[in-house]
Parts: sequence; C-alpha cells; structure tokens
Amino acid sequence: MNNDVKGICLFLGLIGLGYVALLIIVALLTGAKIIKSIFFISIFSTFLISLGLTPQVKSRLSNYLKSLAYKQFA
Repeated sequence: MNNDVKGICLFLGLIGLGYVALLIIVALLTGAKIIKSIFFISIFSTFLISLGLTPQVKSRLSNYLKSLAYKQFA
C-alpha cells in the first residue's frame, strides 16, 4: 500500500478515535443513548489505524501487549 494512503488511514483513524472520546464525554454529561454510534465509530477507526500501520509496528505492538499481559499474570 502507498505510504500516502497509509498516512491518510492513520489520520482518519485518529480523528475518529478523538470523535469517539468527544461522544463519550457528551454521553456522560447529557445522558444521551449513543452507545451504538460510539461502538461503530470506534471499530471503524481501529480498522483504519490497523490498515495504516506497517508490519513492523504491528509486531512491536503485539509483543508489547503480550509482555503487559504476561507481567499482569506473573
């Protein structure tokens, strides 16, 4: 995949996650029932971020998360 397309995916994914954070704050303050929207947008944004990451970064993140899980249970 082209580096420009990867950058756009990362950018849009991070904007989406920021929007999810804003929606969570609005839902907490107003009591609005927007759980489905928050869930859908967060899944889509996570998908976009995973498209934009290189395989090396993905492997580093998975190794880091595995080490955190191992430390938690040890």
